Amino acid sequence: MSQEQNSDKHRSSDRILQLKVKDGTQPRTSTGLLDPRLFTSGNNLHAIQNPETTLWILKYDQGILPTPLKQSFTSFKKLLQYVELYLEGRNVEVVEVKD
Repeated sequence: MSQEQNSDKHRSSDRILQLKVKDGTQPRTSTGLLDPRLFTSGNNLHAIQNPETTLWILKYDQGILPTPLKQSFTSFKKLLQYVELYLEGRNVEVVEVKD
């Protein structure tokens, strides 16, 4: 087992995705659902793994998740890739993942 696989097994099943607006831009949203508190730690975007199904989902501390983010993912890596692609179109990026 590689060191990366071993360390992945000890990571949290509730990870916080730290977001920031891309430099020199404003966050864009067509639905008005990107909470400005996501950029100030007033609200957090969580990636949570269900221990029974091992599927990953997204949740906010507070508020309603945008519809495109209301789905399940088979791995954290796939979830992160999807979130990064979704946020790229909104001038937002994931800067850190906190376990």
